[in-house]
Amino acid sequence: MNAPASCGQPKRTEQILVGVLAVLLLGGAAAGDPPAGASGRTWPQPYAVTRDDASGVLRLQTPYYRVEQDLKRGGAISRIALTHGRADNLLVSPLESRVLGEGGAVWSDLNDSAATVAHRREDQSEIVTVESELKGGDGRACGIRVKSTYRYRWGYVRVRKEFTAAAGLRAGGVCPVRAVVAGSLTHYGYRDGRTEEQGVGPFAFGSNIWGKLRPGQASDRPVRTSQVPRSVTLTDPGVEGLEWFASSDLAQWNVQLTGRRGQGRFVLQPSRDPAGLELEIEPLRSETGVALPASFAFDYYLAFPIRDGRAQKPWLHTSFNRNRGNWVAPDEIRRWADKGIQSVHCHNDGDYYGDGLFWRDGSYPPYPDMDGYDKVLAECRRLGIRTATYFSNKELHPSTEAYQKNGQAWGRTNLKGELRHNFYKPGKEFGAQMCLRSGWLEFLKFSIDRVLKNHPLDGVYYDWNVSLLCYNARHEGGGDAASPGRGHWDVDELVDLMEWTRRRVGPGGLIIVHNTTTPMFVAENFSDYVVATEWGYGKWTDRAPDLENLPLEWTFAGAVPRGVISYGTLTAQSPRRLHRLFAIQALLGGSATWPASGEIFDLMGVLKPIGDFSTCRFADWRTRAVSLSHPRCGAAVYSRPGEAYVLLANLDAESREVTCRIHPDKLPHALSGLTSARLVAGAATSAPAAVEKDPRVLDAARLAAEGVKITIPGDGLLLLHVR
Repeated sequence: MNAPASCGQPKRTEQILVGVLAVLLLGGAAAGDPPAGASGRTWPQPYAVTRDDASGVLRLQTPYYRVEQDLKRGGAISRIALTHGRADNLLVSPLESRVLGEGGAVWSDLNDSAATVAHRREDQSEIVTVESELKGGDGRACGIRVKSTYRYRWGYVRVRKEFTAAAGLRAGGVCPVRAVVAGSLTHYGYRDGRTEEQGVGPFAFGSNIWGKLRPGQASDRPVRTSQVPRSVTLTDPGVEGLEWFASSDLAQWNVQLTGRRGQGRFVLQPSRDPAGLELEIEPLRSETGVALPASFAFDYYLAFPIRDGRAQKPWLHTSFNRNRGNWVAPDEIRRWADKGIQSVHCHNDGDYYGDGLFWRDGSYPPYPDMDGYDKVLAECRRLGIRTATYFSNKELHPSTEAYQKNGQAWGRTNLKGELRHNFYKPGKEFGAQMCLRSGWLEFLKFSIDRVLKNHPLDGVYYDWNVSLLCYNARHEGGGDAASPGRGHWDVDELVDLMEWTRRRVGPGGLIIVHNTTTPMFVAENFSDYVVATEWGYGKWTDRAPDLENLPLEWTFAGAVPRGVISYGTLTAQSPRRLHRLFAIQALLGGSATWPASGEIFDLMGVLKPIGDFSTCRFADWRTRAVSLSHPRCGAAVYSRPGEAYVLLANLDAESREVTCRIHPDKLPHALSGLTSARLVAGAATSAPAAVEKDPRVLDAARLAAEGVKITIPGDGLLLLHVR
């Protein structure tokens, strides 16, 4: 039934090669599974695959995005577009593979107009295979062929490039990844490819190096390095993005062609013709030229956020632990529900109280009275609060049998073969760091499954949900344990874990991930909520930063509800008004403080008139639909057909009279004009919700023309309703 179907035979326009699949992509349909299209963005849905030989387009499409490959230009990926994004195409030029000859000649797969393209379905994946020649602009072949395999999964494509070169051929550069991307992807982050061999700490976390490349901003500097990065993320903040990352075998990218690191090139810079941002990831760049091996290969991923186009209710979450032997009382759970808490998780990974009652990573059961744990979960469920339990994707406690048997084999090591242990105070340990590219992955799955089977949980909370560099040779296919490996990370395995987890908890299950400073579209596409900004950013002292200076991961691409952590930015000594401003800025990004703070509870009432958030589209503080005359004021929009709610905020302690103008045609649901406008809710430090008691009607026509003056209270919010 699923025999390979060739895409190399001529067909008429838009002939459907493969209809909608009968099973969901990541594990066949089971009793109770929702029909295709009925589940949300986190549950894999079928691709529709079509081909049009006349126009030369192979299209793979879901309700949330489409990817096209150009049959007349080497079969390369030429379009990536999100259904609920902004750019018509995130790729201004196709994703190209090229080699530079010693004399400066450029040989590209885009110059092959007769590449062989085949499609098949395998292992719940859509696989497109392209065989092409690298040619010069004059159409002459250079003696290099490339077989490109594109494995389409949910929200990402895994790509394998297999090159074969004629004997004796030399090259000055090998670039498997080159494209000009949309200029709207102005914010970037990349994980540096340097290691301890280049002076980086042996267990460095590898946080993203962040930057901006905005049109006309001379202070924004291009990126040029000799090290191939491990990942690159390009984002139109709050809207959409594109992600590239190397597969787990990092040696492909940094030592395969020359035997030593630092012989490549990574470029991210503005492009004039065509206009956009040029991205080049080159494992080899040499002025003297290098003899190419007969064959060499590179594996990487392309990913993009899955957006459903709907506004999300700011996520209110809290946690509980064993608390010196006391379980959470039903009255406290009732207070959570009354405040609007949507989810909780058990977070008890350290002996904070010195009584031995904590959940050691990799152990089970963690407590002598698990029935008390179950009662907390059951009461939360009864009151409509979803529940999860903490798992660390990297930590295994040394007291466990699993560590004692396998800690050295599974562990993340440096060049000296040493393991890293995570201590929170002297003599007190969370656990030793493990690498998912080992038997640790299967043991972790076993541990998670065991807990989910035995307790009334909705899902999981993943900490350390990140790939990290490791030199344990045992993880590199028959490596000698006595000597260091060539260097890898565990990203293939992290992707596998996220797909497995979504299957395990089901389409309605709960997945919360924590990935501070290393946000990742692939992981977030399977997640319900994301926790961000625990550390790695500047401290707030006497004022909140301007909105444009907030971390990118504060909102990222806006696809997933986020909880932004304040305790890495604020301290117990920070003025309370900064805690309030932190919550206000979170709301302007569609997020909430994590865990939910008193300030966020005080402010959430302002949004109550909006009603059902899922019927709206959201635009964060970058919205072009609202103009405010003061730089310390901001706005966000919840928009429905025929109406919109505009959240106005003042980040100064003093009240501000500002001119506010609404641009109806730029609302997420555009309006032809405004017929009514009134302030319907507000929150000020001195008089919360004063506006709600006395709605104020505004001049709608003037609001849409030159604007009207509105006084926004200091450190306060107003909600404006327009039709």
